[in-house]
Amino acid sequence: MQSNPFDNLPQINKIDAINILRSPISEVKLLANYYKAVFHLANFPCEESEMVLLDFIKHDCEKLEYKIAKRKAIEILANYGCKKAIKTIAEFLENDDDYLVETVIWSLGKLKCNDIDIINKICSKLYKQFNNKRVVIQTLTHLGVRKEIDMIRSLSTDKQSSNRVKGASFAALIKLAGEEDKLSDLKKFLRLSNQNDRHCAVQDIINAGHVSVLPALIKAPLSPSFKLHAIDSLWINEVVLCENINLFNCIDSVIIDDPTKIDTLEVNNFNNDMSFLIEQLFHTDFNRCYQSVKELLKFPLDKVLFYLNKNWDRAKSDYGAIYFFITVYKLLLDQQFYDECILDKVDFLLSDNWPDYMKFKSLAIQILGCLNEDKFYNNIIHFSDNTHTPYWKNRYTALLVLQNKQIHIKKEFTKFFLNDSQRFVRLKAKQIST
Repeated sequence: MQSNPFDNLPQINKIDAINILRSPISEVKLLANYYKAVFHLANFPCEESEMVLLDFIKHDCEKLEYKIAKRKAIEILANYGCKKAIKTIAEFLENDDDYLVETVIWSLGKLKCNDIDIINKICSKLYKQFNNKRVVIQTLTHLGVRKEIDMIRSLSTDKQSSNRVKGASFAALIKLAGEEDKLSDLKKFLRLSNQNDRHCAVQDIINAGHVSVLPALIKAPLSPSFKLHAIDSLWINEVVLCENINLFNCIDSVIIDDPTKIDTLEVNNFNNDMSFLIEQLFHTDFNRCYQSVKELLKFPLDKVLFYLNKNWDRAKSDYGAIYFFITVYKLLLDQQFYDECILDKVDFLLSDNWPDYMKFKSLAIQILGCLNEDKFYNNIIHFSDNTHTPYWKNRYTALLVLQNKQIHIKKEFTKFFLNDSQRFVRLKAKQIST
């Protein structure tokens, strides 16, 4: 239940959002406007916003658009930390809309509900036909509720349980019952064939709260964004070493993201035809993409470059494909094989046409730092500014580039990062400057 970092909805201010939510259905031109209003009210946490959202969720309407807005309103109240909403939100635990119930259970966990009657109602979902027992187990884990540990243990071994329910159960057994032997089960889930199951395994590892799993997680065939989220969540203290694991080694490895160091899974019907491998770079499963990059590197580099350039225009409209195209371009550079237009591609990727959260931005910064140092240094203030570069991964990447420069250059430019709002960036800056 996380907000989308890419806000593509038309902007509206607080007053307009409140007016929409206070309007009866008969006066709203588009029911979707309710969701838009709720979505943007998340940017204005205050008592007035809380009261408007509370009033909004109390009304019933069978229209789908209204139901979706209602779920979002409950989620936002939870993100506000609005504890006075607990009683109202809990009233929907027996609603016939399972999606609404899921949101309610998650929100009650987020609000750290300690009402025993409400908690018992949440627990009861484990014994009923309920589509998302995973969220129930996660919430009980988050609240530290141990009373259902036997039922959770049973679900972890039930053949009818999905991998996602089993993963949440393993995390609960680790966190609530100290059964650390289940960590090996969670590691295995990082190698499940279904990518969504692997994504869920990352959250389960975070919920289990064990830094020791990070080395295995970093090598898993998953998007770097999931790995960085795990590091940020599990690495609690502002220290470089924890359980013999080096923080910088973890982050640097994820940002550099060398496909040859990823433990990819075997893929059926995977052939070595160049056109096939290029096509796999457009796939949504990162395992197939990483495996394709590995196979491409076995071909003559000039042939790889030819096929990349031939398909670049098509890749430019697919931000997932862009990431892996640029990954291959960067690997070719590492072998001193240049694409004459690579800096034009870097300019395109670093332009304001793309949100800062795009995965390929950090790779573009790395290539810029390698091929055009003057332009990289001229952009240091831009790269170190939270406003211009809000995603901490990209600010950290700029430091990663600086790390390999001459000592006087390091000292001159790392000073811009020493007071960064993100702890990992500050630690990296301190490491480089000393």
